[in-house]
Amino acid sequence: MNVQETVFAHLRKLTKKEFHLDSLLSDLKLDSLDIAELIIEAEKKFKIEISDEMLQNLKKVSDIVNLITDLVEAE
Repeated sequence: MNVQETVFAHLRKLTKKEFHLDSLLSDLKLDSLDIAELIIEAEKKFKIEISDEMLQNLKKVSDIVNLITDLVEAE
């Protein structure tokens, strides 16, 4: 499962709203605990570390996918 598929699968567990890459996280009614859960799952699955500073600029689903992809490719 690639990064986008992993993120989408986890988001489907967290929200009943439809979403796509350009969806705003705020529109999905995700709270900080939901985002933390998603990030922790990604860190474990892809063996990466995401700092709190990196999380500050996450506004859209694509921001999460791109951040994780960049970290995976940097490994």
